[in-house]
Amino acid sequence: MEVNDKGKKKAVAGRHDHEFSQLIFSWSLDDILNEDLYKNQVEVIPLTFSSSDHYLGSFIYPLLEEVHAELASAMEIMYRAPFAEIFSINETTRHGKILYDVTVGSWKNRFSERGKEPYRTLPGDLLIISDGKPESADDLQRVGRTLVFSLVNEIADDDDIVDDTTSKNFKVKCSQEIEFQDGMFVTFLMNITTQKRIWNSLHMHENMNIIKEVLYSDSMVKESCNICSFGHNRLLSQRINSDLLDKLNESQRLAIMAALCKTECCHNSYMEQIWGPPGTGKTTTVSVLLFILLQMNCRTLTCSPTNVAIVQVASWVLRLVKESFTITTASGECICSVGDLLLFGNKDMLKVGEEIEEIYLEHRVKKLIECLGSLTGWKHCMRSMIDLLENCVSQYHVYVENEKIKEQEIANDDKIESEGETEKLEVKSFIMFLRDRFTASTIPLRRCLVTFCTHIPKSAMTESTFDHMIKNLVSKELQNLLESKPLEGDFVKTDDTSSSSMNYVRAVSVSLLRTLLMSLESLGLPSVLNVYAIMNFCYEKASLIFCTTSSSYKLHHVEMKPLNVLVIDEAAQLKEAESTIPLQLTGMKHAILIGDERQLPAMVTSDACKESGFGRSLFERLSCLGHSKHLLNVQYRMHPSISLFPNLNFYHNMILDAEYVTCPSYERRYLSGPMSGSYSFINVVGGREEKDDDGRSWRNMVEVALVIKIVQNLYKAWNESKKKLTVGVVSPYAAQVVSIQDKIGHKYEKCNGFSVKVKAIDGFQGGEEDIIVLSTVRSNARGSIGFIDSFQRTNVALTRARHALWILGNERTLINSDSVWKDLVCNARSRLCFFDVDADECLKMTIIAAKKELEQLDDLVNGNSVLFKHEKWKVRRDPNGFGS
Repeated sequence: MEVNDKGKKKAVAGRHDHEFSQLIFSWSLDDILNEDLYKNQVEVIPLTFSSSDHYLGSFIYPLLEEVHAELASAMEIMYRAPFAEIFSINETTRHGKILYDVTVGSWKNRFSERGKEPYRTLPGDLLIISDGKPESADDLQRVGRTLVFSLVNEIADDDDIVDDTTSKNFKVKCSQEIEFQDGMFVTFLMNITTQKRIWNSLHMHENMNIIKEVLYSDSMVKESCNICSFGHNRLLSQRINSDLLDKLNESQRLAIMAALCKTECCHNSYMEQIWGPPGTGKTTTVSVLLFILLQMNCRTLTCSPTNVAIVQVASWVLRLVKESFTITTASGECICSVGDLLLFGNKDMLKVGEEIEEIYLEHRVKKLIECLGSLTGWKHCMRSMIDLLENCVSQYHVYVENEKIKEQEIANDDKIESEGETEKLEVKSFIMFLRDRFTASTIPLRRCLVTFCTHIPKSAMTESTFDHMIKNLVSKELQNLLESKPLEGDFVKTDDTSSSSMNYVRAVSVSLLRTLLMSLESLGLPSVLNVYAIMNFCYEKASLIFCTTSSSYKLHHVEMKPLNVLVIDEAAQLKEAESTIPLQLTGMKHAILIGDERQLPAMVTSDACKESGFGRSLFERLSCLGHSKHLLNVQYRMHPSISLFPNLNFYHNMILDAEYVTCPSYERRYLSGPMSGSYSFINVVGGREEKDDDGRSWRNMVEVALVIKIVQNLYKAWNESKKKLTVGVVSPYAAQVVSIQDKIGHKYEKCNGFSVKVKAIDGFQGGEEDIIVLSTVRSNARGSIGFIDSFQRTNVALTRARHALWILGNERTLINSDSVWKDLVCNARSRLCFFDVDADECLKMTIIAAKKELEQLDDLVNGNSVLFKHEKWKVRRDPNGFGS
């Protein structure tokens, strides 16, 4: 695309961005608290659309309603939101816009949300500036109170940031003019970066190639191209690593080949779907697919809704590349060209570690900058080495002359001070001089060559250029000859190179370096140390780019060769409106979606948006319309007793258990007793459900006590065996998660080989552990179970365990719910996997102790449970139970 076209795109995007922020700034406090502000304008998003305008327009009011609902929700819990006292506010101008430089003190409530990252100021943060610290929306409505909404535009660079504290200096755009006064505070509400990007995307109307293919039902979709001849043989002839395909099962191979065939078409656009139920090797399939696209030199963008997911798939592809292309030099260095892979996004949110920083954009830019400097860069290093090899004798003579001059100056100084004996300088021999200069030139040159070999794709240079760089790294002839103490005459007789092995190697090395110098100059490396120019170079040269779906918005403003294929991992977790961001990228022609609509969709706050289908993914909508999906039908995670129920109820028994998980050796027995087998439903009758202090979430302190006791017993068993064990504690409710986390604390964090993760079900999607303990929390006679009624949330909860899944729940509540949980309890009974908690003496005593502490012993006496009697408080441990 022409540069001026890019400029137009930026201007248009900037206008929409401005419109979105101004729209939010236009909301009064009453507007924010008005539940009906946009609700009546939200319509059900249809399954099919009459045009691309109809398609994009269908998401606009649901987006506004969702942002409005999120902001109203943030207002409700303002008392626990991160806040800071303002030290100064100064008006400034940036690119013609009036902004304010804000300096604040230390942020408070940074750790108020358990299980979440501590708060750090980021661009796109919507803040509220007020005189005094507001505790609620009502507090803000007091007459005469200063109230200004502000949007973080930029974070000041601060090299002094340590211990994970956020920058205290940032620029904001404000809803109105503001003047600093003592006692002002800033409070974080929400980040609207993704919402702004979706808004801009819905108004772009740019590349509609793929979008036009997803507007209609399956009956109107082109299955094949009349011009192209699709076929597996043609693909296999493309230097594909068949060894990788051979390691996959048939369903994985067929899914990959079907997707690859469509990407070969240059006449039509295609959307392919790969359906990956839990444990079916979805990440393996995606990584092999991407590796083959790399082999085919197909420029591909890979997106995912979350930072965790995109880092995971990028890590897998990086591992495949290293296993296939790593070269070991003579000095033992492992060199692998990973310049074709590029990951970008916020480093802290991505949690970029050493294992993946080689493909991270900022790290790559930093390494390339080191090699492009005029005094330390590759040209200087290469020319210095050539000059040394060609003119080492004359350089030595200059060195000797300089040493003599120094010696004379020292002698003259000594004569002035005394008539004593003058100190003579020790002049290096020619060989020592050469060795020192050679080493000094070699180190920075090798550093640059290693950087180029690693960070510039082989596809961006000729085969000979890459070979020359590797030869310069691998070749040890010159260094070996220097270390063997050659005669100085070998260098002096420069007119007779054939008489000296040293001169021969020197001549070959010079020739190689000159050839390499010319080759590198033809690569179009940035000639100036401009960060943005180097970033654009990295984008331009990469073949596989990884980022979150939201972050892909940045690529709309990068001047580079167009990308051709879009791969969206975890596509069923992505709002369809958000998927329009990468779908409209210039040149994008084909898309491959990988996901499972029977697991959790994207989170939506507004009830109106939930009813409208705003949280629905493109993957789910196409599935509803009957678009074909390639099912991965072999699961490698769960013991068969764990996979049986979800396979039957959510996948109609379409999923096979891999031979690996059906082997007797896959079964583990971590504790003794019948209820600690691979799959158990443990009926907890003594619990009481209650709202947390905020009245926003449910908890059950008896189930908390049981979870803690089970984890303690697992730790004791592990301590005796020392066999690695990972435990996941899962619950649908945040209050239950917080209660369990508070009880466990940091006890197991430093146990090498034993780990405990406590998360809500929604935060565990994509995760897996050896043992999962699931606390369902609800305990009532009505059968009210709240949002665990969702079959998608239930599916996720039941499919995280590898070897053991233990479910804590109230039988009566779940049976009366008339939901999938009723089926689960009945299924557990029929399989003899149902156990009353009373059957285990240790757990029974745990409940009694918990009820006593909670002053709820009457529940046990009146609970019609003959096993819970006061006189049985002192119960012996059952050697065959959880307490063993």
